[in-house]
Amino acid sequence: MAGQKEDLPTPDPSPDRESPGRVHIYGGGIAGLTAAHELARRGFRVWLYEPAREYDETGHPERAPALGGLARSQFMHAGKGALGNFPRQGTFTSSDRYQLHYPFTPGLPPNEEGELENQSLVHNFIAWCGYFRNQGPSPGIMHIRVPRTPGFDVLGSPGNQRYSQRRDQAYRVKEYLQRAITSDERPSPYLTLERVIVVDDQEENFAEAMGEPFPPLEDKDELTLEVLHFLPGEHGFRFFPSYYRHLFSTLVETPILDDQGRPTGRRVFDNLVPSSFYGIAAKGRRIRFLRRAPSTRPFEMLQDLMDLGSSGYPATDMLQFTLRIWRYMSTCSERRKADFEGISWWEYLEGYEPKTGMRRYKYSEDFRRDMQFAPRVLAAFDGTWGDARTNGNTLAQLYLNNVLPLPKTDGTLNGPTTSAWFRPWRRYLESLGVVFSDSRLTRFELDGEGRLVAWVRPQGADTDEQDSVGQDYFGGEERVDYYVVATDAVAAEAVTAGLPTIGVIEKLRGFTTTIPANPRGPEQQQPRSASVLPGQVPWDRFQTLTGIQFFFPSSVRLAEGYLYFLDAPWGLSAINSHQYWATPPSLGQDGFGAVLSVDIGNWYVHEEGVPSPSDCSRYELAQEVWRQIRQATEQHQAPLPQARQFAFTLPEPAWYHLDRYIRFAPDDSGQEHPAENCAPYLIPIVGDWDSRPGTEPWDPLGAETVVPSDQRVPAGLWQAPHGGYPVHWDQLVFAGTYLKTFTRMTTMESANESARHAVNAILDHYLTFRQQPSEPLLRGGVGIESVPAVPEYSGQGTLTGSPEFRMTPIGEYCRIWDPEKYELPELMPLRELDAKLYASGLPHVWDVLRLEPVALPLLASLPPSGGDEALKAFLQQVRELLGALLKPLQPQPGA
Repeated sequence: MAGQKEDLPTPDPSPDRESPGRVHIYGGGIAGLTAAHELARRGFRVWLYEPAREYDETGHPERAPALGGLARSQFMHAGKGALGNFPRQGTFTSSDRYQLHYPFTPGLPPNEEGELENQSLVHNFIAWCGYFRNQGPSPGIMHIRVPRTPGFDVLGSPGNQRYSQRRDQAYRVKEYLQRAITSDERPSPYLTLERVIVVDDQEENFAEAMGEPFPPLEDKDELTLEVLHFLPGEHGFRFFPSYYRHLFSTLVETPILDDQGRPTGRRVFDNLVPSSFYGIAAKGRRIRFLRRAPSTRPFEMLQDLMDLGSSGYPATDMLQFTLRIWRYMSTCSERRKADFEGISWWEYLEGYEPKTGMRRYKYSEDFRRDMQFAPRVLAAFDGTWGDARTNGNTLAQLYLNNVLPLPKTDGTLNGPTTSAWFRPWRRYLESLGVVFSDSRLTRFELDGEGRLVAWVRPQGADTDEQDSVGQDYFGGEERVDYYVVATDAVAAEAVTAGLPTIGVIEKLRGFTTTIPANPRGPEQQQPRSASVLPGQVPWDRFQTLTGIQFFFPSSVRLAEGYLYFLDAPWGLSAINSHQYWATPPSLGQDGFGAVLSVDIGNWYVHEEGVPSPSDCSRYELAQEVWRQIRQATEQHQAPLPQARQFAFTLPEPAWYHLDRYIRFAPDDSGQEHPAENCAPYLIPIVGDWDSRPGTEPWDPLGAETVVPSDQRVPAGLWQAPHGGYPVHWDQLVFAGTYLKTFTRMTTMESANESARHAVNAILDHYLTFRQQPSEPLLRGGVGIESVPAVPEYSGQGTLTGSPEFRMTPIGEYCRIWDPEKYELPELMPLRELDAKLYASGLPHVWDVLRLEPVALPLLASLPPSGGDEALKAFLQQVRELLGALLKPLQPQPGA
């Protein structure tokens, strides 16, 4: 797992031909990187701004800026040989065995032979630590810590001079370490420049900024040499569902380059590893492991779900649930928008009728509890508050993995996210000419002539700088043609506060700073309190979703694949990530032998006897998460069926890492508690979709839509005639998961998709105002009128599902995939029929065909074990009813 720090020169981005324009992108998460990727591939000159900083795996600050947003790795330091912070009340400890206190005389230079004072102490220490071995794992990263003096930061003061002498001695020690030779007269391969770090004032400050300050040192002329490892924490584990298309397409189009920038023949997509199983833990029942593989026939898929009855659910629950899923996938998009965005997922499963208040279906208590809570385990909201359309679309896509042969099952990366994904991506973007800056966007404003002006603040500066004119590749000045705001919603609302309220900005006002009204109660919209983390009320559109990682000294695996703990009050899900890595970690080289990455989906718990994460310190959080995991596994004697005879207990972790986006502070009593969530998680609450900023997404390969010509567009706003994301003041577009996308859920997929919509808006604006198209826009060389509105579904098993592209004179539009067009093919005839019924003001196709009354007698006749005969009979009746309905529409022989 251990890697090397990259320090590649930025390649010469000078274009071979005239570029369409200069674009500045603010935000280095997945949305910003995707926008840079798509624009640079079309010849635009791209600058990307991101102020975040982070450690890399060698203990250095990641080459600025740190990319990846919420998805990037969060490396934490851990003393080699130390007991760890889990058994030590969360305290970062050191091991005396791997620590040397090196005394010296300030100002004393090396002797005539170039030897340091007390050089033998250093030599014997690094030899004992194993740095003189020529083979085997690296002992770790060598830190040389410099003790601070009073007044060390006051230039010219006695304390500053004393501190400078200590720091100079630290660099002499570093120089010695890099020329120290092994027994065969060669430099140590483990004491290279990037693996020996002088921890001076700058490094101390960086550690404090990361929330992991080093223990203070005594003020004396003594350096501390210590061996450390850097463990890969994260905001939450990386989950790549098989239905992702936008993100997978980008990974396919990202080649992995070597140190010289040459193609290796591999793509970042090759770093995805499928996980073949997932496990479900529910109250009183043994953990059940299910295979993420398709059944050979449609009715077998239903049988697989009914087999869950052996886990405690009545067979009637599973059949009714499956029928509701099938009904959902038989519903046209127009009806989904009208009927399902205003009700919750659980209300849909119950057959809730808003007009009458009637609920047509009942389920067992166990099923009701798990179905309401399961979405919180997956995405921090429960089934009683998440809108039915978003839940239904997501579940339908997850469902397909059990039905259709997809290119990859649900998977994860073959290494820590930054090294397996973002570092290769950055290298490729730099080869395309993308320039990176660690300045931070602070605001936009309109100047006296009505032109948009961006302001940024460089790292370490106290004042802002204009960012409307930049230096070109040849040293001259050029204006910025387009801005892309790819930050999160909180930052987007803040930086646009001084602009007129049009387009996206109009609905951004108050979007993150207020809690919406309760769609099911009397509570009105209210200002958000800065002292309360998002999610205190269940109808808050922002919730708190975070992660914690546990590191073990030896190999520990609960299961292959993802684990969902439905019985954990904190809504836990987890994966042993290391089992998928190309280079498995080892204790000697990496400081750990296994990692369990856990997501916490329920931040506010109101259960007697169970603490709430919102009230816990970091150490209490770690202890309670581990207790719930132990309870969910040990009470079932899992994962080994015969574990009872061995008095099965889980080994305890040595270290834990809690997501840095959760900030902690002491209260009046000195007790630490969560004080700020720097990355609130947006969820689709019932009835809240129309409150999202921006316009509906546009699919270049979808049916042609035209924005009504009489629709009034505010001054300063432009939108293409066919729809899509708007352009503000001819320059500004937005990208982010808070905007409307076909994906709908806050995921890596929706971040990628939103950036594609933003780029398509720039292409449309550029073609309209800066270059006139010389020919009609085409799709894959085929005229628009000859392309069907609904894509063929024979390509469902391919990566993208469709071979078509829509071209423009400056290249293709970014591909867009609407998940609602990629569902169960067998149900497409019903869905197409439902679209015609809805357009005519008629009821749902299932009500017209009376399919659910046909299924009701099957519920009583279904044997306890499930059985597929009744299921086959139901499918046969569906075919007969559909055939009878469509027969009058079919041409007759001789007609």
